[in-house]
Amino acid sequence: MLSAHMITGQKAVGSTTREVLQNAGMDFTVGREPLYTSQGKEIRSKFQRVYRKDNDHTLGVVGRTYQPLQNEELLGVASQLVDNDEIAWDRTGMIDGGSKLWASFTLPDSFRIDGWDDIDQHIYLVNSHDGSGGVKCIPVNVRLGCSNQFAFAMSQIKAAGINPRDLSIRHSSKMHDRVGDFRKAIKLVDTLNQNFADTAADLIQVEMSETERMDYYIDALGLNHSIDRISKENSTGLTTRGNNTLNHLVELEKSSTNNSVNMQDTAWQAFNVVTEYIDHAWIHNASGVVNPKRAESAIVGTGSRLKAKAWDSVVARIIA
Repeated sequence: MLSAHMITGQKAVGSTTREVLQNAGMDFTVGREPLYTSQGKEIRSKFQRVYRKDNDHTLGVVGRTYQPLQNEELLGVASQLVDNDEIAWDRTGMIDGGSKLWASFTLPDSFRIDGWDDIDQHIYLVNSHDGSGGVKCIPVNVRLGCSNQFAFAMSQIKAAGINPRDLSIRHSSKMHDRVGDFRKAIKLVDTLNQNFADTAADLIQVEMSETERMDYYIDALGLNHSIDRISKENSTGLTTRGNNTLNHLVELEKSSTNNSVNMQDTAWQAFNVVTEYIDHAWIHNASGVVNPKRAESAIVGTGSRLKAKAWDSVVARIIA
């Protein structure tokens, strides 16, 4: 079963920014115009419409001072670094017809946990044409054995002593400054993933009993449980759906990617069971068909935040 990382968007194809955009169907430009009534009369407003010039699709309503960053400008930030072999093209995609656009890049260095568990480093460039934010740089790692993807959330970024503003790029900045900001963000990705690998090595030393792992899964995924439902047949107090999810998680513990000699019954195993569930099973329906919204969510939405919550929860066990 393919993971969210392998499904969302498409593989970046091309040797230049323009070629990558053309091959991904994202080579459109963005325009602004006043708001109009249904009769075509201009509305006096402090807001304006942002739209795609190729098909007139509305991307958002923004303030009058908003300056859109064109797609070619966005990916041009990375072009120089790709040419210098500092990063490499990975994948591209867009959400809601282009209201949000993203591109991911791989970093040359990877980390190894416990002498065998490899993680690759990635960084996402995410831009919003709907006025919901500027350009964001999202630090990510991908576990090679199962292609589980983990994006660092605000809590992990702040815990590393990093100012979240250092992972953003202003629309209004000059191209030279944007490239500099992106290069700075890439260095921070390396720092965060080094911390991740070091912490993962500590998690392998933290034993978790079966009961502790079950409680962790229920809490990490927010499974609905109630004391009133606890019985001889239902010791967890979960709903039928919740018990099915929990049983699926228990089966994932037997997976070869989660069941090495050193991983068995550890906090590192429990965390990877959760991420594997979100990145694989959670994004497919009962018939095995991919839910595109959930796949996107596992990368940059609710699913990604669930993985971040699971990480914070399991890391707390090192201190406890």
